[in-house]
Amino acid sequence: MIAWGPLQNPDWSKEVELCLAFAGAIEGADLSVARTRAASMVGGGSLSPISGEEKADTATPTAETDTQLTKYLARVGEENADMDKIVSDIVSDSAFTPASGPDRDALETAISNYARPIPASQAERNLRAYEALARINPENPTYKERAARYEQAIAAEREQLAKTARQLKSRLVRTTAEFDGSSWARHPSSPRYQDIRNYVTLYLLETASGQQTMELFFNYTSRNGWLFVESASINIDGETSQIPAGQWLRDNDTEIWEFAGIRGPIAETLARKIAESKRAVVRFNGQQFYDDYVVSDADKRIMREMLAMWDVISKE
Repeated sequence: MIAWGPLQNPDWSKEVELCLAFAGAIEGADLSVARTRAASMVGGGSLSPISGEEKADTATPTAETDTQLTKYLARVGEENADMDKIVSDIVSDSAFTPASGPDRDALETAISNYARPIPASQAERNLRAYEALARINPENPTYKERAARYEQAIAAEREQLAKTARQLKSRLVRTTAEFDGSSWARHPSSPRYQDIRNYVTLYLLETASGQQTMELFFNYTSRNGWLFVESASINIDGETSQIPAGQWLRDNDTEIWEFAGIRGPIAETLARKIAESKRAVVRFNGQQFYDDYVVSDADKRIMREMLAMWDVISKE
């Protein structure tokens, strides 16, 4: 419009003046740039490409962030929202830098409400929650301070676990076969007898030649009669899968016990998932009935220590 010069049609004057008056309020509008470009057009020039500097002036750099903010708000508002996944996504989203405003405040409140009831013992979840809050609102120093505190706690816990792992190998309770020299070893805190209770644990198996592997062992016991377990499944933090065990064996005295194990890398992978889970439930499927066992914190601790020991001896 600036390039038009004097208007021949007086009916347009008010509309043009109104547009120019509001130009200062339009995001990205710059009248000085417009006048310079209009002058070149009046002089017979053509509209030149917008320079990189002009592009920066007229761009909306927060558009992508605003879109992500809207998506995160929608996700936290869903029924049964997976807050752990949302928090992890925010932490890994390095481009997410939301501007202050009601939407950012709403997301910050949702993540704060998620973080508040997490027990201090769950350092990993707390760390991710406060890292997410620090990304959402970096102006709040409390979030960074708490994230740093949990990071230190995790480092100390890992160091203690590594120390325990180095000592554990000599403390294992080992049973050696009389004829072939093979052996299996258990954590000193794991159940000594199979007829005591349901449990999940890890054993270190070793052949006579010294080849070692881990066995993830599932044990069902009852005083009320046989379940005749044919298979088992496990639900880890809401995700269910079959336990790839082969033959289920059984024995009895005054109680009965039924058991199976899996070995090798698949055992290690599943054991790590169980050991680090918030809740893991094993379902023993019998011929007619089933029975569930919620993996205890003690079983999880034993598996974490056995896995840490395995990480140490695997590097030897």
